[in-house]
Amino acid sequence: MKPSRCLVVASLPLWIGCGDFTPVQTPLVHGDGGAAGASLNGCTPEMFVDRSAAGASRTVGFGGENGSGGFSFAPKCLSIAAGQDVTWVGAFASHPLTRGVPGDTNGGAAGNPIPTTMTGTSVTVNFPRPGTYPYVCGMHAFLGMTGVVVVR
Repeated sequence: MKPSRCLVVASLPLWIGCGDFTPVQTPLVHGDGGAAGASLNGCTPEMFVDRSAAGASRTVGFGGENGSGGFSFAPKCLSIAAGQDVTWVGAFASHPLTRGVPGDTNGGAAGNPIPTTMTGTSVTVNFPRPGTYPYVCGMHAFLGMTGVVVVR
């Protein structure tokens, strides 16, 4: 067997002199919570923070805002009810928000309402339908700056 010289960063293979390397896909978290151990954008079912109560805070901070680290979202894995809003707070010029998974803006449920946002410091998104809606920082997804909103 040939030694591989591939570098995999945050599940994204960098194809530099790779021999017989085959990337492994991770099962996705479904809107019902999915199977134990399944993962999407670094979120497993037990990581989701339930913010579906009427008075719950549904603010996701990033880039050091709202308790987040510089290259992270907080909370990263959020569960809400259909019809509720989520607000992202941070510097979008440094951390552009976009829907999907690293390398694929179409990842997750169809009709993901998360817009690509590259300016400002706050955006509020309504989630009218149940589904699994992944999102990433367009510049730092490879560092694990990813998250998911599950709408029930």
